[in-house]
Amino acid sequence: MALSPLTRSVASAAAAVVLAGLLSALPTPTVAATAAHTAHARAHHQARHHAVRVPRSFFGLHDGSGQAYQHLDFGSLRLWDAGVTWSQVETSQGVFNWSRLDSLVSAAQAHHVQVTLVLGMTPSFYADAPTLAPRSLNAFTRYVSAVMNRYRSFHGQRGIAAYQVWNEGNISHFWTGTPQQLAQLTGIVERTRDSVDPGATVVAPSFAVRLPYQRAWMRQYQRQRVDGHPVWKAYDVNALSLYPKARYGERAGGPESAMRLLGRVRHQMDRIGVPRSKKIWATEINYGVTGGGLADGAATPISERRQVANVLRTYLLGASRGLTRVFWYRYDWGRTPTGGTLGNTLLSDPGDYSRVSAAGLALRTAERWLSGRLLARQGKRPCARDRRGTYHCVVRYNGVVRSIYWNPHRQVRVQIPRHASTRLLGRAVARHSTRTVRVGYQPMVVRAR
Repeated sequence: MALSPLTRSVASAAAAVVLAGLLSALPTPTVAATAAHTAHARAHHQARHHAVRVPRSFFGLHDGSGQAYQHLDFGSLRLWDAGVTWSQVETSQGVFNWSRLDSLVSAAQAHHVQVTLVLGMTPSFYADAPTLAPRSLNAFTRYVSAVMNRYRSFHGQRGIAAYQVWNEGNISHFWTGTPQQLAQLTGIVERTRDSVDPGATVVAPSFAVRLPYQRAWMRQYQRQRVDGHPVWKAYDVNALSLYPKARYGERAGGPESAMRLLGRVRHQMDRIGVPRSKKIWATEINYGVTGGGLADGAATPISERRQVANVLRTYLLGASRGLTRVFWYRYDWGRTPTGGTLGNTLLSDPGDYSRVSAAGLALRTAERWLSGRLLARQGKRPCARDRRGTYHCVVRYNGVVRSIYWNPHRQVRVQIPRHASTRLLGRAVARHSTRTVRVGYQPMVVRAR
């Protein structure tokens, strides 16, 4: 496996600077919210949510190639664009070809990775288009029951941990039914789970949220009722595709833009009455994507250093903003007909998935940086931003405090403890007798006891 100098430096950083070993899966703390979700309740939630322990399952990927297991250590896999949609599994009415899905689930089990399966799209013999609900909802019920029965215990252990109702219900490339029909499918998944596999997690349909019409469509879905109850009672987890715009004015859309979208969606959920205790997963994320449906052309390439920074900042901010899983889209992203890629931050070589990139190795680094407790400082939420736009994350682990700084838009100086050690994207550790260091878009780690 040939690695670039930057790739080797990131691997070195992961081994030399951060403490070895991955944090075993622990529950993410949540705070019960009132039905009204008043401003006082939200403030109380933020005040108590002062420390976050990040489980291995937080670090998720999309990978149909199976190559990521050889190079990265991650805890969750979302099966989408992996050859296992409903129409690819049910090949004729009541006839299922499980071979591809069996292979993917077996590989995940061997690496102790939790699997999330997306349940769309509709086979041609049940609907006029894969983006429509089946003419008979019983067809969907039979499929969901079949897959849950097969994978609740697979080779003596859990096969699939979570089932997602549909992919991007507000993008016409994936769904052209109504919000009410999508809510009905959600109810079917919940009822089937309760009767067949009570230990499984039900994940809401994912939604793109970067454009106003997309958030409006999601709002319509969240206002639906199923069996006399709000649809959010029928699922355990909300799901978002957190692709920001490729550019905002003169600035590229990056991790901080994705988190602003998350904030808008949370505000929308508050107004509808979705509890703050309801978890949120970023089921897809990448940057530079030009079209709302991921089908409008290649992204503008960016440097390896910026790709590495995107990965690190995404997982740091995602953990600090209360996401409980972040699935990178994707490890095995091939090239477009014009030779580009749909996203600009690549975890592997698009022509050879056995060649992990510097950004891919940064996922491992982010996981180790977040081992321990991610702390809030002086009443602020974790990874708070100061008035100059500089972010500061604090992680405590085994008596060592890791302070992680970056500023996405400018070079700034930050104060650090005298004689603390620093590392920036794999460069050699330096001990500073001065009290300030220069920080830019590349996250810098400062270690002190």
